[in-house]
Amino acid sequence: MNFEQIARVCGGKLMNSQMAASAEPVKFVTDSRDAKEGCIFVCIKGERVDGHNYISDAEKNGACGFLCEKELDTKLPYVVVPSSVKALGDFASDYRNKLNMKTVAVTGSVGKTTTKEFIYCVLSEGFKAFKTEGNKNSEIGLPLTLMSIPEECEASVLEMGMSKFGEIDVLTKIARPDVAVITNIGFSHIEYLKTQENIMKAKLEILNGLSPDGTLILNGDDALLKNQKDVWSKTVFYGIGNKECEFFAQDILFDNGSTTFLAVTPSGNINVRIPTEGLHNVYNALAAIAVGHVLGIEPKDAAAGFANYKNAPLRQDVYEKNGYTIIEDCYNASPASMQSALELLRFKNGRKIAVLGDMLELGSLAQELHKQVGTCLHGIDLLVVYGNHNDDYACGAVSSGMKEENIFKCENTSEVAGVLSRIAKKGDVLLFKASRGMRAEDALKLFLEENK
Repeated sequence: MNFEQIARVCGGKLMNSQMAASAEPVKFVTDSRDAKEGCIFVCIKGERVDGHNYISDAEKNGACGFLCEKELDTKLPYVVVPSSVKALGDFASDYRNKLNMKTVAVTGSVGKTTTKEFIYCVLSEGFKAFKTEGNKNSEIGLPLTLMSIPEECEASVLEMGMSKFGEIDVLTKIARPDVAVITNIGFSHIEYLKTQENIMKAKLEILNGLSPDGTLILNGDDALLKNQKDVWSKTVFYGIGNKECEFFAQDILFDNGSTTFLAVTPSGNINVRIPTEGLHNVYNALAAIAVGHVLGIEPKDAAAGFANYKNAPLRQDVYEKNGYTIIEDCYNASPASMQSALELLRFKNGRKIAVLGDMLELGSLAQELHKQVGTCLHGIDLLVVYGNHNDDYACGAVSSGMKEENIFKCENTSEVAGVLSRIAKKGDVLLFKASRGMRAEDALKLFLEENK
């Protein structure tokens, strides 16, 4: 696109048009540090930072022009729009219309990113595939992801995040998926949405952009989703406990960093091995097998694709270091993901230590939900907690049978590392788990540095 086309797509006003003919835009960026030659710097006004204040930095770095919400003091061409974020979405939607590819959208309270990675492994067995990098799943990240998809792409898997009503609606209408996956309905963002029913309603906005002949894939073991059989004309379920699902797993075994199970599918049964552990990852793999089935990929090929799966950074990475087994799961935390991580810890051989920080954005339910996680600590030898909910974790743990002398309460990650240096022994298994803002990885790093 040239600047005139950009202005036309988003209904904006082109300024410094005499300079537009010589500019050759190739990419949109939202960080002035990334505004190299050929980049259009998109000025976004956020809660703390206003991109319009970084015009000169972007120009110095080589930007060829701007997308913004007001007139600028620059000789470079730029397009003025009412909303830079909406304009970004308009461009992405326009580009999506030009791509001949199948698109899978993934949302849910827990497991979005891992499920996306599994689906990408499956799609790669039958298509030239593309995926959301990292967690670029927002109203800004998803459009940038879409516009980075190469024209030859045949299938893409896009992650969609949300914290309030209306956000998934915007994303799904930009991406227009052929398949939509909802992994589960948990408690993430309940501070803003108040009830799990409201969280489900917000997640189901994904249907607003789903192709009329598209397929909805739901977790049939989820207490709320399993009742949504009639919410969409073509709905498919996966699960473990619910054998009425079209896709389900049985004979599940965990073994030294991997998980095996028998996947029962409409196309026949297949033995599956995934290079990671945990019951929650069986769900994620089942969702991917279901997506593959919908898009014409046989279960045996889907199973073969799982060999290429790699854990995303900070997401339940299991490894040996300095004589300890480490379960590094520091990216985020919710009651459901906490319980899954503790379940994985219980399966490990050796003395088990759970290092837990606060789960954030739980609103008025925070105290109750931290106590609830504490009750899941049966079979765990020692508990180290830090944050505002130490007492809640401890209360739940004691009620589940843990002795008070085996619970250590800390103020911060530095104190956590110090406590672990005193109580941990070579051969122990240590789980580090907390919401992103608690930076549990800092405690892990300090501990490992002190115990080489």
